[in-house]
Amino acid sequence: MNIVIEMPKSISKSTAKLLKDITGEADLDLAMRATLKDALEHRLEEIERKEKEFREKSGMEFEEFEESWEDGKIKGKYSYDVESDYWGWEGLKTRRKKIEEALKWVG
Repeated sequence: MNIVIEMPKSISKSTAKLLKDITGEADLDLAMRATLKDALEHRLEEIERKEKEFREKSGMEFEEFEESWEDGKIKGKYSYDVESDYWGWEGLKTRRKKIEEALKWVG
């Protein structure tokens, strides 16, 4: 994964100290990576919780829901609720992949 991030030209001393203090890392880069990893893991947990809600609501995994959607087997396919669920769930799957890739990069 090739991540291009425009970094600020500097980081304040107070922010650097806070990052080091909360992570216990003396090296600022390691402190930032640890904080980023924690944030990514937290977001992944939130995605997993929301995906579980969709599974429980629909009674199926996303792939089955998507296939049923495409085959026209979902009742009210174009209703606001069903369409919102589909796009929301699909968005979670996409975000999950991005976060999992970022976690590999962060280490």
